[in-house]
Amino acid sequence: MNFLNALLGKVDGINSWTDVANKAGPQFAAWVPQLLEVLSTVLWVLLALVGAAGGIYALYVGIKMARADSAEARDENKKRLINIIVSIVVVIVLILFFNLFLPMVLNAFGVFDPPKTGGDSIKMLVETTKTFLHL
Repeated sequence: MNFLNALLGKVDGINSWTDVANKAGPQFAAWVPQLLEVLSTVLWVLLALVGAAGGIYALYVGIKMARADSAEARDENKKRLINIIVSIVVVIVLILFFNLFLPMVLNAFGVFDPPKTGGDSIKMLVETTKTFLHL
């Protein structure tokens, strides 16, 4: 349950890349927030461009399919249209995942926690196993 709470951002409150930059510490405070903000903006712009370009191309293939003279041409354009739609959906889902959910997933696995000192590798392995089995 702790994993799910951390995944939802209820424990540490990390819900975005800005929260990640704030938790990173003062040594990264000068440049990490700006970098993450730019990357986030680029991903949102890329989302809009992929959606628009994919929609236009899907419309073009749809018109081409409607104007096709033979059944073979229609089937070929139908397959192409299905591939376009699947590609657009996959790209949009990946952009949304990287922009919205990845900070929460990384936080749930403790990526942003300070490293533990003085522990041996067996103890760390046991703690990692407990974390994964606690799912």
